[in-house]
Amino acid sequence: MTDRRRSYLVCGTQRSGSTLLCGLLSDTGVAGRPQEFFEAMRDTGLPPHPRDFLDGLGTPEARRLRDDPRPPLAPDYSRLEGLADYREHLERTFALGTTPNGVFGAKLMYNQLAELHALAGGLPEFSGLDIDVLLEHLFGAPGYLWIRRRDVVRQAVSMWKALQTRRWRAGDREGEPSEVARYRFEAIDHLVRRFEEEERGWQSFFARHGIEPLVIAYEDQLVADPDGTVHRALEWLGVSAPPGWRAGQVTRRQSNAESDDWVAAYHRDRAARPSPRTVASSTP
Repeated sequence: MTDRRRSYLVCGTQRSGSTLLCGLLSDTGVAGRPQEFFEAMRDTGLPPHPRDFLDGLGTPEARRLRDDPRPPLAPDYSRLEGLADYREHLERTFALGTTPNGVFGAKLMYNQLAELHALAGGLPEFSGLDIDVLLEHLFGAPGYLWIRRRDVVRQAVSMWKALQTRRWRAGDREGEPSEVARYRFEAIDHLVRRFEEEERGWQSFFARHGIEPLVIAYEDQLVADPDGTVHRALEWLGVSAPPGWRAGQVTRRQSNAESDDWVAAYHRDRAARPSPRTVASSTP
């Protein structure tokens, strides 16, 4: 496999700001090329279908998304179709994700841990290893960078829009005319609870295995000070930014007035429900 002197994983949940962070790190040219290499599902070899995020949700929109036969879009760096085995995918991943200075980076969402464990664990050299030991062997004692989004309601709104339209980034192909995003309290609440559970999952994973990740707050650090945040991450990695490097606009903000309206509507509807539970604060 490609020679590496330093590896790290950007850990998070969907729509948490990981794409922005990984884009900025990649843009430095010295921090690997972190992509979502491990998003493929073991049963399909493709990224999750929208239905995989909506288990137990019975709204008409959720049923429509679950019944949509179209496969998810799969970037070449993560799709497993056409490969001889998972070892070939790992070889490709390390080649794509490593910069010439030997730094490798990858993005890893919480729901992808089990898939990576099963797929890599199918290789003889990783068979039977617990997930933390497998990651140590696979990536060579990686560092863990944890991107966290305080406003989980806005995160869930972003995810619900993306699931309906299949547009994950600004500039993605337009959806079909029927793919109009519609507000639905039950769907957003379902995703809020999912993200909260997965955040607890990461917290438990780090505590259980004695890992101290570098924590980056999306709103208060990455958005507020992208230059300072990336330089702090590079220092943690033990590399220096190229002279004069500054954070550019790697991705465009997808949130808009409609998103603001949906966030406000969610809080209004949540307050109207009996026995409301506490959710992460939001700033519409």
